[in-house]
Amino acid sequence: MAENQFDYVIVGAGSAGCALAERLTADGRRKVLLLEAGGEDKDRWLRVPLGIGKLITGSKYIWPFSTEAEPEMDGNRIYWPRGKVLGGSSSVNGMVFVRGDREQFDHWRDSGCPGWGYEDVLPYFKRLEDRIGGDPAYRGSGGPVSVIDVPHRDQLTEAFYQACVQQGIPANPDYNAATYGGVSYLQVSIRDGRRCSTAVAYLRPARGRSNLEVATDAQATGLIIEGNRATGVHYQTSDGAAHQAKAENEVILCAGPIMTPQLLELSGIGNPEILKNAGITPLANLPGVGENLQDHLQVRITYECKLPITVNDMLNSKWRGMLSGVQYMLMRRGLLSTGSVSVHAITPETMESTTPTLKMQLAHVSGADRYAITGGSGVDPHPGFTIGTFNLHPDSRGTLHITSADPMAHPEIHANYLSTERDLALSLAALKLTREIAQQPALKEVTVREVLPGPDAVTDEDLIAYARSTGQTSWHPIGTCKMGSDSMAVVDHELKVHGIVGLRVADSSVFPHHMSSNTNAPSIMVGERCADLLMGKTAA
Repeated sequence: MAENQFDYVIVGAGSAGCALAERLTADGRRKVLLLEAGGEDKDRWLRVPLGIGKLITGSKYIWPFSTEAEPEMDGNRIYWPRGKVLGGSSSVNGMVFVRGDREQFDHWRDSGCPGWGYEDVLPYFKRLEDRIGGDPAYRGSGGPVSVIDVPHRDQLTEAFYQACVQQGIPANPDYNAATYGGVSYLQVSIRDGRRCSTAVAYLRPARGRSNLEVATDAQATGLIIEGNRATGVHYQTSDGAAHQAKAENEVILCAGPIMTPQLLELSGIGNPEILKNAGITPLANLPGVGENLQDHLQVRITYECKLPITVNDMLNSKWRGMLSGVQYMLMRRGLLSTGSVSVHAITPETMESTTPTLKMQLAHVSGADRYAITGGSGVDPHPGFTIGTFNLHPDSRGTLHITSADPMAHPEIHANYLSTERDLALSLAALKLTREIAQQPALKEVTVREVLPGPDAVTDEDLIAYARSTGQTSWHPIGTCKMGSDSMAVVDHELKVHGIVGLRVADSSVFPHHMSSNTNAPSIMVGERCADLLMGKTAA
């Protein structure tokens, strides 16, 4: 083949892209180019689990996306960071490993996505993980991604766990097995005390293969379309030089829920009116591109803790910070050995219901700053913790579209948070339930006071106003190139873009709706599944 010609070109070395690249090249029969707009994942803070606080704002490893002013969120623009580095967002996320609710995958299957029910995707989840222990009917071992229980537990962790049990939420030893709901210690993608991103799990073992070329600092700017077939990708390197790579077989977009629809629209694939307004000549009428956008809106209640064991204490005291650093370097233990969240409770909004709709999670950090949850800045001067809440299945739908033909311009994002009465009611229910949990004896014993929204927020109206003024993303956007067979579907059940030959999408943009909770593990699963679809295989 010519130097710039490959069997497959993959755009985006993130959660799905790295998995796809490794699986496609494993037998040496296919020549693959993997394009990544970001750089190598060599920074030490990309390895330290709590290093997310150093990366999530103002970092070269982040795409600093933001929504437009949100009408139901007091006109706030919500910061939506995404990973810009090998491993994508798996290199900068909270490492929480959640597959999702089996009922939601069955809903995928029944809503026009055959082959994506829970029993269909379970073999891929098992294949991708290395989980010690657990029920072998549900859990896998020997896979690329190390999955362990959260390594740091302390009195605060146990207090929240027991308070949830006292509230009547059942204990669940493994939410990634037979039962999804309940209170559980979080499972995280960590190996030997270090982040196990997809760059580490999949790409690092594959980098030496002669049939895999990885191009970093190479941002895709558009697809090469000949007739109705995708034949390659235009991309630009960090020196401003323009390049192109040709794909003999297929191009696969794994650029994520923001940049994948952007690339499609830049290439003339989408709603013709939107494309024309942006100065793009329409090539394929797919009005669903950039529609169906969904995210989990997280609203957090913060508390002052009686014990000096939180991230606040580590950041506010040089001595405690040094002690934590030494503890991590010598033993891979302590606060630095995990992300800031350690326990979650997944539960219906009422005890009479059986379908999980709410999530509450404990973070060992607090602050008035909206990004303090990451430990990055603005932490309270006292020991503190946060209980984050969100509605697992939002009804609100947003949009994401280009406004110009400039591939370096960010798209216009409208999340439309809290745009339905149901979403508003569930956000309110989550805040009320969190306050009830905080009053249980186990958590009350380690709590000084509620800081935000505080005792003055008494009525439903007060809590709703607080949600509107402080709510933030949970970093779970999905759905902008949804899978299905209806008029707004962008890809079919084999991830093929409708109307374009030789083009697939494999990332969280294809999720038709939230499978519940975190999106990283399902994104990796999509990469694994896409590899089998391309090779004509099925999971063992």
